[in-house]
Amino acid sequence: MKKLGAFLVLVAVVIGVATLVRGGSEASVEVHIQKAEQRGVTSRVLAQGKVKAKTQVDVSSEVAGRVAAVNVEIGDRVKTGDVLFALDGEQLRSAVEQIGASLTAAEAVLARADVGVREAERALVRDTRLAGQNVLPDDTLKLDESRVASAQAEKSQAQANIERTRVDLNRSKDALRRAKVQAPQSGTVVAVGVEVGRVVSSSTGLSASPDAALGLGIGGASAPVVIADLSELLVRLDVDELDVSRVHAGQKAIVKAQGIKDAEFDGVVERVGLMGRDVMGAVLFVVDVKISGTRLPRENTAKVPTASGAGAPEVLTASGAGAPEVLTASGAGAPEAKSAPTGPPALEGAAPLLPAPQELLRPGMSATAEIEVEHLDDTVTVPLSAVLEQKKEEDGSITPDRVFVVDGGPSSSHAGGLGTDTLVAKQTPVKLGPSEGDAIAVLQGLAAGDRVVLGPFRALKALKDGDKITELVAAKDDKEKAK
Repeated sequence: MKKLGAFLVLVAVVIGVATLVRGGSEASVEVHIQKAEQRGVTSRVLAQGKVKAKTQVDVSSEVAGRVAAVNVEIGDRVKTGDVLFALDGEQLRSAVEQIGASLTAAEAVLARADVGVREAERALVRDTRLAGQNVLPDDTLKLDESRVASAQAEKSQAQANIERTRVDLNRSKDALRRAKVQAPQSGTVVAVGVEVGRVVSSSTGLSASPDAALGLGIGGASAPVVIADLSELLVRLDVDELDVSRVHAGQKAIVKAQGIKDAEFDGVVERVGLMGRDVMGAVLFVVDVKISGTRLPRENTAKVPTASGAGAPEVLTASGAGAPEVLTASGAGAPEAKSAPTGPPALEGAAPLLPAPQELLRPGMSATAEIEVEHLDDTVTVPLSAVLEQKKEEDGSITPDRVFVVDGGPSSSHAGGLGTDTLVAKQTPVKLGPSEGDAIAVLQGLAAGDRVVLGPFRALKALKDGDKITELVAAKDDKEKAK
């Protein structure tokens, strides 16, 4: 009996060890799991830049002088030919009068020179006749000829002096006319850097001044007046060389301006620069995005009302530049409405009234743009964390982009699924498309509803095709919290 008992104990130990070995080799890996979704994907290029007017002109004086009058202020609308500011014309008028008098004197000198030429020529004719009669010596004729040449030279000099004086007179009259500095184009005055009594130079404009550079109005800017056509605004972006090949004219963009929280702006790529520039080691290309309209911020679109009554959602409305938010709701427990200082009241259930871009944006504002470079309306997507990128193996072979599809379980729908409660990770090559946020499109290899392994990354990287897996319950709890 003792021998039999010892034998049974030994058998039990062997069976236990075998079970442990077999169980250890088939131990499952704990992973997060998520289903592939069917949705639209928009890939965007993010860039920063500055708001500017499409056309902007720096207006300077073409003549030097002291400013006598300034006729415009920041924000004024001007038309082509309007006088922006004027220089003191007293000295210029005196110069015109003085040169005019010099011209009169030069014309008198020419008249005297002309008389002298005629007299010299008559004397030469008379003495030539007398010399033919042997009355006068030949030396007299030579003296007469010399006098004629001298008179003609004086006449030519007088004529040249008149031409030179006329040029000076025309220049002085033009300077007097240019003393009234006119607008070369229609637009809005966005900066005024000149004031009465300040001396301007025709070559350098005005000395630098921070106030004028900021468009505050007084103080010397390099250009006394700056005019911009604010009817068309654009954002000049700096796009990295890694992204510029994906950007093309006609692509849509969404623009955000610093300091404007209640609105975003629609835009269209108008021009893509051809030459990059080095900025602290990064090569950037200029891309111009034309602003086409105002829109609610995407995070605030849920505030647009779709119904009235108790619990109606808030709506952001604006009437005029910089108008505050208007909160409207009706029904029991509705908050007290705030009304904008100007403009008609917001209609309950109506779309919010947004100002035009020109009422909110200012040239020089910092802005960020998201350019839509690629869009798929309806495609299969998975989280980026589920994708293992292609790599080159030690033997030189290329392992393609891939995901691990969860096979097995009662809800398994993947091709060749086990259809059991056992979960197995099947390595599946995929063809990837554009990405948006933390999601990436899968063009081939997956179907909507397929379950894929998300991680943790260390576990995902160590997975092999056919490994058993177990879904982490914590992942489900996290999903519920996220909802």
